Amino acid sequence: VPLKECHAWTREGCNHCPYFAAEHTDISTGGIGKFNDYTLTVVRTELGREVMTRMIKAGLVEVKPAEEDPAAITLMNKLSRVSRNRWPDTAIGFPKRMPPPKKKKAAPTT
Repeated sequence: VPLKECHAWTREGCNHCPYFAAEHTDISTGGIGKFNDYTLTVVRTELGREVMTRMIKAGLVEVKPAEEDPAAITLMNKLSRVSRNRWPDTAIGFPKRMPPPKKKKAAPTT
């Protein structure tokens, strides 16, 4: 089902969320792009890269390069800017990009 067909069921809070792209996470995902059977996944830290690498090696996920859908990246950047503009004036301040945390070790595989 194309995402646009589902907008009628979007939760009201999602229309006001200032944190669309989950920029302070190890890995963020979202249902945008031309590949309906795939989820756009952004790996943001070394720990996220390690986790994704393990998942790929274990055959838990199938990947396609984001370069195969440049429109999805453009849309994600646009929506991220829109959501950042929703940050309330009454808030203490918009969270700045934090420096990456010290490298954590992922749990050993069994």
